[in-house]
Amino acid sequence: MKLNPKYLFLSASIAVAPSLASAQDWDGLYGGLTLGYANHDATHSYNNGAPSGDSSPDGALYGGFVGYSFQSGRTVYGAEMDFEGSSASGSYTDLTGATSGGRTDLNWQGTVRGVLGVAGNLGSYPALFYATAGYAYGDFDFQGGSSAAPTNAYSDKLDGWTIGAGIDTRLANNVSLRTEYRYTDYGTSSGTLAPAFPAVTMPVKVEQHAVRIGVRWEF
Repeated sequence: MKLNPKYLFLSASIAVAPSLASAQDWDGLYGGLTLGYANHDATHSYNNGAPSGDSSPDGALYGGFVGYSFQSGRTVYGAEMDFEGSSASGSYTDLTGATSGGRTDLNWQGTVRGVLGVAGNLGSYPALFYATAGYAYGDFDFQGGSSAAPTNAYSDKLDGWTIGAGIDTRLANNVSLRTEYRYTDYGTSSGTLAPAFPAVTMPVKVEQHAVRIGVRWEF
């Protein structure tokens, strides 16, 4: 039996059509809301020889994001920014040697990032698999000093870099479910434990691991 090329073309078109349709269009302006959880390494050190320690703040993140993307075939690229409030907090006390203690609170944070992804499927749902990296900034409160003295504190706005990956899964024509992980390095804060110890500096090295879930809307 001789196969007609026309029927072969139609069969191939029928087979390919669902995957093309499921890729959908990720072009344009979008935004959304997220909830997340952050865990930090926040290493306090002192210039007077007191023991260092990690206050390990953790807690909730809540905020929103906005971005713009372009699509070429299955490749999606663009830029995104976000802003989040936070309840992350943690403290420690070290009673060995010279007594020391510390506390870290994250008040808010934000990022400006590039995004590069590939459009595909997650099961039967269209999805965007993406990587993201860029500039990060945050506002922190730091406390420290001897447990026998009044609490001394300073605030510092830190900036650094962030990198991560995520999946936007299309649930409806303009609504997607977002899941994401990001690592952020905020560098090291700078401040003194005034008023009781104005000569004692307490730099704090801050790193963050965060997971988020959210909803993305296409505009």
